[in-house]
Amino acid sequence: MQFKLIYISPNGTTEKTTQVLKNIIEKDGHAVEHINLGRGEYRQDFGPILETINAADIVGFGAPAYHMDMLEPMKMFLQALQSAGQTYQFRAFLYLNYGGITSGKAFSNTAQVLEALNIPVIGAMKVTAPHFHHPDPFPTKTTEALIGDFYEAIKAKDFAPIANDRQKELFAVRKKRVDLLYPLVHIIGKKRELPITIKADRCKSCGKCVKECPVGAIRLDDAVTIEGAKCIHCYHCSVACKLGAVAVPVEKLDTMIKLNKRIIGMESPLNAIYY
Repeated sequence: MQFKLIYISPNGTTEKTTQVLKNIIEKDGHAVEHINLGRGEYRQDFGPILETINAADIVGFGAPAYHMDMLEPMKMFLQALQSAGQTYQFRAFLYLNYGGITSGKAFSNTAQVLEALNIPVIGAMKVTAPHFHHPDPFPTKTTEALIGDFYEAIKAKDFAPIANDRQKELFAVRKKRVDLLYPLVHIIGKKRELPITIKADRCKSCGKCVKECPVGAIRLDDAVTIEGAKCIHCYHCSVACKLGAVAVPVEKLDTMIKLNKRIIGMESPLNAIYY
């Protein structure tokens, strides 16, 4: 069979999850193409992906959780699927990296879009991963084992779709307070965005931040500028720049994370597969 793994991974953990998946699937004798929506031409144009997506038997959609949903570029790609006016022949699975607090409505929202397009969902997987400013090792052996278990589970049922009623049960939010907070999360998130400052005295105009930005929000002309309307505040630019020319007060993130844990608590189970 032909697999496509379409994902967005500003800070690398979802890309590592994708690579583990790719290795497992290829070892089982299948062909795998993996496509990062945050790299190269795909940042500006989903057309080449849409033109060939029906060549796949199974497509995996992977992203980090952000504001209780899939990260924005993945949501934009799903919108492009809807707008393309195609009839899709493939089956799909979902995979999500998140910090352990809540996966929110990432699965249920995405599954609804796919259901409207008559794309069957065969399974889903959520994996806890460190936040971008924490240098914890990833993936761990436990994570790799979970990814392997996920593939074996969907393979054991011959990649059959999950029935719609069962899907709604599996992808229901884990806590009632998520339903209460979800309508407000984008407003709150906007107010909590951290400032991104370009330090001109440290910048060498190497263009790495421009190349690494997953949504193409950074430009380099006479100086580096960030297009606020495009920026998704993933803060990857601050990690990508090794010169310290892109400054973000990341210490404030840990305060926000602690507050989120008090308000929402930690999701249980932290890691899970659904099939």
